[in-house]
Amino acid sequence: MTIALVPAVLLCLLITPFVTAAERPDAKAGWEKTVAAAKKEGEVRVWGDMEITHPDIIAAFSKEFPGIKPIIVSGKVGDLMPRIIAERRAGKFLADVYSGGLGGRAFYDFQRAGVLDPLKPLLMLPDVVDESKWLNGKHHYADAEGQYVFMYEGSAAGVGLYYNSKLVDAKEFHSYWDALSSKWKGKVLLFERPGTGSPNMVRFYYNPQLGPDFVRKLWSEMDLVVSQERRQATDWLGTGKFSLCFDCADTDMARKQGVPVSEFEHANLKEAAGEISTSGNSGLALINKAANPNAARVFINWFLSRQGQTVWQDVMNKKVVEPSDSMRIDIPKDNVLPASRREDGKKYSVVGFQDPEPVAKLINELRKK
Repeated sequence: MTIALVPAVLLCLLITPFVTAAERPDAKAGWEKTVAAAKKEGEVRVWGDMEITHPDIIAAFSKEFPGIKPIIVSGKVGDLMPRIIAERRAGKFLADVYSGGLGGRAFYDFQRAGVLDPLKPLLMLPDVVDESKWLNGKHHYADAEGQYVFMYEGSAAGVGLYYNSKLVDAKEFHSYWDALSSKWKGKVLLFERPGTGSPNMVRFYYNPQLGPDFVRKLWSEMDLVVSQERRQATDWLGTGKFSLCFDCADTDMARKQGVPVSEFEHANLKEAAGEISTSGNSGLALINKAANPNAARVFINWFLSRQGQTVWQDVMNKKVVEPSDSMRIDIPKDNVLPASRREDGKKYSVVGFQDPEPVAKLINELRKK
């Protein structure tokens, strides 16, 4: 009897610390202390686009933490980033938490300007800290240091090339290079986000099968037309003013309304790898010198928790109608729109920041010509 019990006792001793470590009394007490401090601060200032400031997301947080009032500043990346920088120069520190699309320059410029504090040390909730709940069994950060910009959106990268289905036969496309055929000269449009440029131009620049030559030819030989109006770009594509569009948006919604616009499938473009990148996906950051550091910590942990990400994913796909798949693998994916849903069993590589400066420099030079 004694001999049989020894392995069982040893097994319990080995397993128990791992089972209870995330629920240690000191960890629970630390969280309760943080929540209490956050309620004393009374508010958390959340800046970003709909991926973090949508009323339904804010309402879910407020229901969970009624003593912490979210102060929301909603807007596009190109508007908010320079505003935060300008206000800080004036001695005003009005943002605590920021979230936005990683394809723009905001996070890259924020980090370079020293505007961010490490987010990684703030993670407290057991289901947030447990990396087995996240894609590839780890947390993913866009920055090289792996602690400043948390990549919570794990949507499979779209191809970034759209077409008018009345004017283009998708079956004729096998490569991005096909979009640079003389057949399409003067018929190619690019939607450029004001202040941040085109995230896919960065992707293409660093893609070994495309590279600077692809970007150069697109901008110098195709009579490319650029629009900085999101809706205008989709309308121009849908009405047939242009046949192809890089970086167009809202095409899923437009197609449901009968507009003949679609995004090419990965199978159409051989250079479109199975990756999750900073192009278009969203990240989360803590702005340093935050006025409400404890409230920011509570919001960040809630937002990245199973509950928070379930709310986020549902809102993005059903209310914002922007295909979005959370990096968390422990929440249902039935509501994720097909355009961004990861395939079961497929291995995805996650790509962090890619320096946009060389791309911007090349494009500016080509524009001047």
